[in-house]
Amino acid sequence: MANSMAERDRTERMANVIAHEIRNPLAVINNSIYFVKTKLGSGAEAKVAKHIGIIEGEVKRANEMIGEMLAYARPLEAQAKPVAVRELIDSAVALRPAPAKVKTAVSAPKDARVLADPEAARLALRKLLDNALDAVGESGSISIQAQAAAGSVELLVRDSGPGVSAEAAARLFEPFSSTKPRGLGLGLATARKFAERLGGSVELVERGPGAVFRLRLPSV
Repeated sequence: MANSMAERDRTERMANVIAHEIRNPLAVINNSIYFVKTKLGSGAEAKVAKHIGIIEGEVKRANEMIGEMLAYARPLEAQAKPVAVRELIDSAVALRPAPAKVKTAVSAPKDARVLADPEAARLALRKLLDNALDAVGESGSISIQAQAAAGSVELLVRDSGPGVSAEAAARLFEPFSSTKPRGLGLGLATARKFAERLGGSVELVERGPGAVFRLRLPSV
């Protein structure tokens, strides 16, 4: 256990250093893109405009990956307080709107509350929702169902994607482990890290097709 904790601490420190070092040159690139666009004006050649768009897209993607690294590496100083489950779900969903052809359904007891740091709980749930959105792509369905359990509230995130293979499931929550063509493989590791520090847990309960993840948080 001690070795595992030490290894996780080293990984978090490494992610934090790398993320900050990469973010600085990306900021310079972004500023240069803005300068070039202002100088080109409306008469810019189509090919130049196209490649500027490509650069902007890749810079945005790199910044998203840096954000993922910083979220994983961020130390958690949780300030636990009662949080309404429905508000938690709504705020997490709002962080990344689903594509037009992805249906999102939410079910939660009206008075359900958890004892958690609001930001940390929202981040843990958001990472599960990001994973579900990546699984369904541009069309499909996602559901978030909250239900009471012994001393806790369970939030089940279900998607209509292809599911998780047995091989992938075995290392699903390991940092930098991913089956996706893009991304760092930190989303689910971050979700589990924050949930556990809140006294809860995250686990895969159904591999699918149509995977189901469970976030459990202490109830009030």
